[in-house]
Amino acid sequence: MNPLIAYPLTWDDIEIRANNTIGIYKIKNKIAVLSCVSYTAHVDDSKDYMHGFILTFFSTDFTNHGQIRLMDLDDISALDCELNEKDGRFIINTKKYKGYRKSLEKLIEVTDEELKVIGDAPAPLDNTYSDGKVYCFGNIEVYMHSAFIMACREADSGKVIWKTKLGAYLYTDVDEKDGILYFGTDGMGGKFFAVNLSDGSIKYSYNTRGTSNFLYYKDYVLLSNEKNKPVLINRNDGTLYKKLEFDKFEITVYQQMIIDNDKLYAIAAKGNTAYAVCTDL
Repeated sequence: MNPLIAYPLTWDDIEIRANNTIGIYKIKNKIAVLSCVSYTAHVDDSKDYMHGFILTFFSTDFTNHGQIRLMDLDDISALDCELNEKDGRFIINTKKYKGYRKSLEKLIEVTDEELKVIGDAPAPLDNTYSDGKVYCFGNIEVYMHSAFIMACREADSGKVIWKTKLGAYLYTDVDEKDGILYFGTDGMGGKFFAVNLSDGSIKYSYNTRGTSNFLYYKDYVLLSNEKNKPVLINRNDGTLYKKLEFDKFEITVYQQMIIDNDKLYAIAAKGNTAYAVCTDL
């Protein structure tokens, strides 16, 4: 297989008004991109605005692809949608969060043959962003004390153990491995951080101009760098290990990407067109 393969996420038979990618996933033995589209529908001599889901799926080597649609739906907010796996089933919740706008409020099952409405969505959640969450590691709680200050306290006593100035907004959830906290920030440049859980000292930071997603791969972390290109950095010390082949494509702002069998699959843009891109790690 070539180091990089890209497939445009466009549909010539639809008069598209808006196309929002909900995510890229591994569904059974296929790579799948779920898109939420708004389009112009022609009914008799008039036009109407409609909404729908398009699932574009690929073989893992990107040589084969197909598509499933669920169209002519009522209003959908892509920001309210999420695709999750539960007990081997893949379900779209079209009203996960409160506070955006009127949405479809349905549960939709995704299979390799169809998108099917299976019921009403549960009551929506309050949308809590990463910087408003409390991250628990045993009896230790990590949270944002203020916009740019991360803090750590004992869960039982509330005693503050440390505070660390990040100089940017927390933009991802906080993950912990072997006593090190890993997370991404945005604003004031934006960086990827590794911070010692024990005392809040910064082990390293890597400039990305904004990290909204990151993935682990072997002894490395996969990031989108300051030029919106994928890179691998050493997880232990934050040094650059490798720049991945990505041609003129740029990873989009939500940095939607997955790793499967030593390959990166990502949503990327070139010009005004969105693509699904596959490249070797």
